[in-house]
Amino acid sequence: MRELKKLVEYAPKNRDILEIAAYYLKNIILLQAFPDANHRTALTAMERFLEKNGLTFDYTPVEAFDFRKELYNRRLHVYKTYEERPISVLKDDDNQVENNVFLLCLEFIKVHIR
Repeated sequence: MRELKKLVEYAPKNRDILEIAAYYLKNIILLQAFPDANHRTALTAMERFLEKNGLTFDYTPVEAFDFRKELYNRRLHVYKTYEERPISVLKDDDNQVENNVFLLCLEFIKVHIR
């Protein structure tokens, strides 16, 4: 639970709504705060966040699978592990487009926003 409280506490305030959604998507997955289903939970949480902000998000199960597969590849490249990450991934410098994991999340959102 501590991870989720920090996730909300460190959420960027002065960024584009899609970048904030990418922050939530990336970090729910990386923190691995739940015993199972972190990717599905992250997608659902991000989708609800966008809906709350007047945006619609739509993707197929195949697109979600492809996203997850590419995320695994980038995650290993950037962090050298698939294991959960510490709370330090919530810090601002880890949530920029220069980070390939964050960038993938942002691109996935931009492609599927309606």
